[in-house]
Amino acid sequence: MEGAVPTMAKPAGTLCRRCVINSSIPGVHLDAEGICNHCHIHDRLNAMFPLGEEGTRRLQEIVDRIRRDGRGKPFDCVVGLSGGRDTCYCLYKCKQLGLRPLAVHFDNGWDSDIAKNNIRKICTGLDVELHTIIADWEESRELTNCTIRASLPYIDLTDDIGIVHALYSSADKEGVRWIIHSHSFRCEGINPLLWNYMDGRFVRHLIKRFCRIRLKHFKNVDLRNFLYWVFVKRIKVFTMTNYYQDAGEEIDELLKREFGWENTGGWHFDNEIFGLQCYYSRHKFGIDWRVVELAALVREKQMTRDAALAELAEVPAIERKEIVDYALKKQGISPAEWAEIMAAPPKFFTDYPSYYPVLRVIRLPIKVLCRLNILPPHAYEKYFEM
Repeated sequence: MEGAVPTMAKPAGTLCRRCVINSSIPGVHLDAEGICNHCHIHDRLNAMFPLGEEGTRRLQEIVDRIRRDGRGKPFDCVVGLSGGRDTCYCLYKCKQLGLRPLAVHFDNGWDSDIAKNNIRKICTGLDVELHTIIADWEESRELTNCTIRASLPYIDLTDDIGIVHALYSSADKEGVRWIIHSHSFRCEGINPLLWNYMDGRFVRHLIKRFCRIRLKHFKNVDLRNFLYWVFVKRIKVFTMTNYYQDAGEEIDELLKREFGWENTGGWHFDNEIFGLQCYYSRHKFGIDWRVVELAALVREKQMTRDAALAELAEVPAIERKEIVDYALKKQGISPAEWAEIMAAPPKFFTDYPSYYPVLRVIRLPIKVLCRLNILPPHAYEKYFEM
């Protein structure tokens, strides 16, 4: 696939008859009835990970395993924490179920003040120890700019690599065998592969080609890292949100009532660089990051299709000019350089070397690892069905 340039998403296209996914999005296919493959994947995952009594029973079984594996240790699981509602509620659920979590936060220099306060409040209120891994700011900024120079749609991908390394290395250091993941396919959906693919070889190439400073602190995540963590340290990933419904205002109200948690002010406002991310990818690639999440909410009947379409017709609040300008200034990107960036041809991971051809060859073993909660369970769908 190296060197291939996929068709860029265009505003025109056919809407799925069930949700708000558009056929112009790379990887989207509509069946004879006009229903998209994202809807079909959603339905398969719903059947695979039930809610209700059966979901509660399965959740309890895995929680019992986590507790057994953590006997005699200070912690029995690691939970990623951003300060947003989903990760805060996931940490609350862990404590409610009797687990002894270690909260891990990766600070890339873009946390909002409200997110920082939420992290402090939830950890204090739940009596959970917090480990914060702070990225070197100059390197963090350069890595983001490196991704922008590569003309890729997802400028935050090296921060996601940092989060993965922080979670696995923390579990390794503490002798913990379980990482609790809070991504919800029901409320967030699964992004198309071309939008935010990442792997160690891909990142290493981007750094070599586009980085302008020598990196001393950044920790990449390569295949050898996963082989060590998965097969030597036997660390598993459990997406707890698959077995409980995390949509609805009652969750916000619970977090506010019990811990003084605050809403960050809007969609992804906990991460202050996301305004730049949204503006850049929407204007350069035709990508609206909201569509996957809103489509999932429509499928779950948490939102009407008309309401989702109406929201998509509006510019996201996070793209306000002052937010984008602040991010560009903090990143050290001049108006002239920004104009060059926006004019450069859009590219995707398929334009660069990556491990993806290898991953496709071993897709069946990967599927087994996903189903066994050894790798994130939705990784197979994202990497091979999107």
